[in-house]
Amino acid sequence: MNVHSQAAAAQSDDGIALGADLLHVDNISLSFGGVKAIQDVSFDIRKGEIRAIIGPNGAGKTSMLNVINGFYHPQEGIISFKGRERRRMRPYEAAAQGIARTFQNVALFTGMTTLENIMAGRSLKMHRNFFWQMLYRGPALNEEMEHRRVVEEIIDFLEIEAIRKTPVGQLPYGLQKRVELGRALAMEPTLLLLDEPMAGMNLEEKEDMSRYVLDVNSQLGTTIALIEHDMGVVMDLADRVMVLDYGKKIADGTPDEVQANQAVIDAYLGVPH
Repeated sequence: MNVHSQAAAAQSDDGIALGADLLHVDNISLSFGGVKAIQDVSFDIRKGEIRAIIGPNGAGKTSMLNVINGFYHPQEGIISFKGRERRRMRPYEAAAQGIARTFQNVALFTGMTTLENIMAGRSLKMHRNFFWQMLYRGPALNEEMEHRRVVEEIIDFLEIEAIRKTPVGQLPYGLQKRVELGRALAMEPTLLLLDEPMAGMNLEEKEDMSRYVLDVNSQLGTTIALIEHDMGVVMDLADRVMVLDYGKKIADGTPDEVQANQAVIDAYLGVPH
C-alpha cells in the first residue's frame, strides 16, 4: 500500500465519517498503589482531527496515552475505538486495530539503519509464515518487496532519503524523531499517538516536525492525538485541546477557549504579562 492508498484506507476502512467519534474515553481512572495518575477522565477524539493533550509535568498525559494503546489497564472506565468497547487490550492488539504511537524518549533500534527501523513497523502487515521467510523466495520475497516499496514512499514523504542507509544511532536527535514517526506511519494507523514529538528540538526542527504532523493529518487522513509542552506548537496544530492537572481534566475545547480558561492559566499557562 502506498501513501496515497493509505490515505484512502484511513478515510474508509472503519466506516466512521470525518468529524465523528473515532475514540471515546469514558470515566477512566488509573492508580499505581496510592498514586492516582488519572481521575475519572472522559473525552473523545474525532476522526480527522489533531487532538492535543496538555498539562504540567505529572498531570497524567503519558499515562493516558498508555491507557489508549493498551500498555496500562485502568481500574475504572471504558474505552471505545471505532465504535467497539474495550476494557482490556494489549499493545499489539491496539496496533493491529490501527493505533500507533511514538514515545517521549526515542525508542529506535540504534544499530539498524533508517530503512530497517521503518521496515520494523511493517511487521504486523507481514503474513507469510516463518518457513517462507527462511527461504526468502517466492511469496515471502514478493511480500517483502511490496513492504519495502511502502517504506521507501514513507522515506520520500518525510524527506529522509539521504539517511535511509545510515544507522539511526549516528543521527542527530531531530532526525531520530522523524525516523520514529516514519516507523509509526509504516503501521498505517487510523489513530496516531505522538508523545512530545517536539521535545528537545530547536526552532527549525520544530517547524519541520510541525509541517510533517500537519501533512500526516491532511494528506494521509490520519487522526492524531499529541502531547506537547510547546504552547505555540499546540495552538498552531490542534483542532481541540484537553488539559489535565493532577490526573483530572480541567478544560476541554478549542485552542482559543483553552488559552483563555482561568483554571488553565492558573494551573499551567501562568498569568500573562
